Amino acid sequence: MTTTEDPQPAGPRRRAHQLADVVSIASDFGVLWIAVSLGQVLVGRASLAAVVRRLGAAGITSLVLTRLLKHVFAVPRRAAAATTTLARMPSSSGFPSGHTLAAFASPVVLPRTRRGRVLALTVASLVGWARVEVGHHGAADVVAGAVVGSTAGAALAAVLR
Repeated sequence: MTTTEDPQPAGPRRRAHQLADVVSIASDFGVLWIAVSLGQVLVGRASLAAVVRRLGAAGITSLVLTRLLKHVFAVPRRAAAATTTLARMPSSSGFPSGHTLAAFASPVVLPRTRRGRVLALTVASLVGWARVEVGHHGAADVVAGAVVGSTAGAALAAVLR
């Protein structure tokens, strides 16, 4: 006997999917990290020049690595993307997850305190979960993005400090 998944999940599952949509959309084009960076400037934790330098370095590095790796591996994106998602389906290949790569590169570079980095890495993990939940990636795509992003972020942090 086969079962079909309900396209409109109910209860807690639906709320989880809605959260994944919000997180996935917020992580598009670095919007989430731009907001975090502007918040740092507004509360006086960082200068605008420092934020622009760090955000630019993380953004450009993430973009270059994502484009390069997606071109080299050219793994097709999952065919079974969730039909109930509002998150934009990228047209690029699926491996590695660029959203997750950027999400893990940024927390190492942007926050200035250990507590801030822990919080940002928690948010980055949420981004990875969201990309799987909305059906745009499999676990391997997200793990690869997290590893590459963390490595790139650590290298950038060493250069930018």
